[in-house]
Amino acid sequence: MRRVYTYFFFILLSFSFSSYLFAQPEDRPVQDDVYSAVDSLNSIAHNYRRTNPKLSLEFALKAYQLCQGIDYKVGMAASLHNMGTAKALLGQLDNALRELVQASQIREEMNDYPGLVYTYNNIGHIYSELANDTKALEFYERALTHQELASVKGVDGIIYNNIGSVYMRAQKFDAALSYFNRALNYNRKTNDRRGESSTLSNIGLIYHSRGDYKKALQYHLDAYEMGKNQNDRVAMTAMLRSIAEAYFSMNLDVEATNYALRSMLMANEFGLHTEKRSTAAVLARIYERRGRYKEATKYYKLESELKDSLFFVQRSDAVERIQAAYEIESELKENEYLRKEQEVNQQVIKTQKVLLLVSVLFIIIIISLLVIILWVNNRMRLALKELTLSKNELSVQKETIQQKVVELDEKNDELESINSLKNKLFSVIAHDLKNPFNSIIGYSELLVNSFNNYTDNEVWSFVKIIHDSGVKGSGLLENLLQWSRLQTRTIQFLPVTNRLSKLIFEELYFFQPKVQEKNIYVEIDVNEGLEVFGDSNMLKTIIRNLFSNALKFTPSNGVISIKALSRDSHVLVCVSDTGQGIEPHIKEKLFTGEAGVTTANEMGEKGTGLGLILCKDFITKHNGEIWVESKPGEGASFFFSLPHQTNSE
Repeated sequence: MRRVYTYFFFILLSFSFSSYLFAQPEDRPVQDDVYSAVDSLNSIAHNYRRTNPKLSLEFALKAYQLCQGIDYKVGMAASLHNMGTAKALLGQLDNALRELVQASQIREEMNDYPGLVYTYNNIGHIYSELANDTKALEFYERALTHQELASVKGVDGIIYNNIGSVYMRAQKFDAALSYFNRALNYNRKTNDRRGESSTLSNIGLIYHSRGDYKKALQYHLDAYEMGKNQNDRVAMTAMLRSIAEAYFSMNLDVEATNYALRSMLMANEFGLHTEKRSTAAVLARIYERRGRYKEATKYYKLESELKDSLFFVQRSDAVERIQAAYEIESELKENEYLRKEQEVNQQVIKTQKVLLLVSVLFIIIIISLLVIILWVNNRMRLALKELTLSKNELSVQKETIQQKVVELDEKNDELESINSLKNKLFSVIAHDLKNPFNSIIGYSELLVNSFNNYTDNEVWSFVKIIHDSGVKGSGLLENLLQWSRLQTRTIQFLPVTNRLSKLIFEELYFFQPKVQEKNIYVEIDVNEGLEVFGDSNMLKTIIRNLFSNALKFTPSNGVISIKALSRDSHVLVCVSDTGQGIEPHIKEKLFTGEAGVTTANEMGEKGTGLGLILCKDFITKHNGEIWVESKPGEGASFFFSLPHQTNSE
C-alpha cells in the first residue's frame, strides 16, 4: 500500500515536465516539419499521462519512431522519457527502466540538467517499486543535485515526497513525516494542488501505520476530494483503496467494500496492473472477513495471477541486465575520462621536467661543456626509453578498451535476443494457448453439470469440440516446445537418410478423421524410393505443420496435393491446396513472426503463425529454403528444398 503513492509524484513530475520541455520563446525559428511533429506527439503524450497511460504510450511511441534516422536528440530523449514513464505506470518496469536510462544518457551528453532532474527522479521511482531503496535514494539525490543547477519550478516537493515514501516503506516514520511536511510546505507555497493531494494521502498512510485510523481516513478523504478536483484519476485509484483500507481497519466492512470496488473499476479502466493487484488483495481480505468466501477466493486468485505472472517472474532478470549494461557503459566513460586526464598530467609533468632541465643545463654549461654533453646524452636515452614504455602502455590500454566495447556490444545483442524471445512467448501464451483449454473447460463443465439436459447429438457435438480443442492445444504446445528448444539451443540435430514417402504417410495417418469429415481429396505424388537427408523428427514436424495448414484452409470437397522430386543439388517438396489463398501483404511477412500476420479460414479460425516460423527455422537448420506462391482465391503452394547429403554436410 505504501509503495503506491510514489506513483502520484512520479506521474505529476512527468506531467509538469511537459511545460518545461515544450515551452519555446516567441521568436523561435520555424522547425522542420518532422521536428514539429515529434514535439506535438510528445506534448500529447504528456497531456494524456494522467487520464490514459495506454494512449500516452502510443503517442510517445509514434514520436520515437519519427526520431529514427534524424538527428533530433531533444525529441528522442523526450519520447524515450515519455515511453518509460507510461510503461512504469502500466507495470512494465523492465522496459520502462531501459528507456529511461537511454533518455538519461542522451541528456547527459547534452548537459540537459532540467531534463535530467525529471529522468533521474523517474528512475528512482522504478527502483523504489523494485524495493531497492539504496538505488532509489541514490537517483533521488542525483535529481536534487541537478535541481540545484537547473532550478526547475515545482520539482522539489515531488522529490521530497518520493524520498519520504522510501523511508515510510522502511518504517522510519519520523524521517518520512519530516520529508512529507517539507513537500507539503513547498506544494502550498507553489500552489501545487495535485502535489498537495498526494502528500496528504501519504501522511494519512503514516497515521494508518501508527493505528490512528480515524485521522488517517480524514487525510485520505481530503486528499481524494482534492485529487478529484484536479481530475487526477490515476492517483484517485490508489486513494480510493487507501480509504477502503482505513474503513476496513475500523471494522466498517460495507464502506470498505464500496470504496475498494470503485478503486478496482478505475484500475481496470486504465490498465493499471500494479493498482489492480493491490486492490484485489484488499477486496479478498474484506470479503473473507464478511464470510463471502466465493468473492474472497476470486480476488485472492486474481492477486496471485497478477503477482506470479510470467512478466513478474522475468522482470528482475531483465532489469538486472539493463542495469548492468548501463553501469558498464558508465564505467567505460569514466575510464576514458581518467585516461585523458592522465595524458594531460603526464604532458604537464614532461613540460615541467623540460623547464627544469633547461635551467640545470644553463648552470652546468658554465662549469663544464663536456659534462653537459654527457649528461644531455644520458637524459635523452632515458627520455626515449620512457616514451617507448608510455607508448606501449597506451597501446595496451587501447586494446583493453576496445575489448570491453566488443563485450558490451555482445551483451546488448544477447539482451535484445532474450527480450525478443520473451515477447514472442508472451504473445503465444497470452493470446492463443489459453483458447483451446477454455473451450475444453467450458464444454466439459456443461457436460458435468447438465449432462442429462442435452440430447445425444448435442453431447456428441460438445465432445467433438473438446476433442478438436485438445488436438489444437496439443499441436500448439508441441510447436511451442520445439521452437523454444530450438531458440535455446537445447534440441538435438541428428540427420540421417530417410525415405520421404514413409515420413509423409506416417504423419498423414493422424489427419484421416479430419480429411474424411471435410471430404478432402489428398493427392500424393512422391517416388517410393526418394530419400532425403535430415533429422526425422524435424522433417515430420515440417510436414505435419504444412499439411495441417492446408487442411485448415481448404474448404470441404477440396484438394490437397503433396509432390516431391529430386534435383541435382537438392530435393524439392511442394504442399498445395485449393483454399482461399493468401493476400500479398500477408504473404510478404508470413515467415517473420510479426503480430497479426495470419488469416482466417471459412469457419473464422485463425492460426498463430508459430508453425510456419518453426518450419522455417527447421529448414534453415538443414541449410534449405522455404517459400510460398499464392494468389487470393486460387489456393496456396508451399515449397521447401532440402540439400542432398553431400551438400548439407
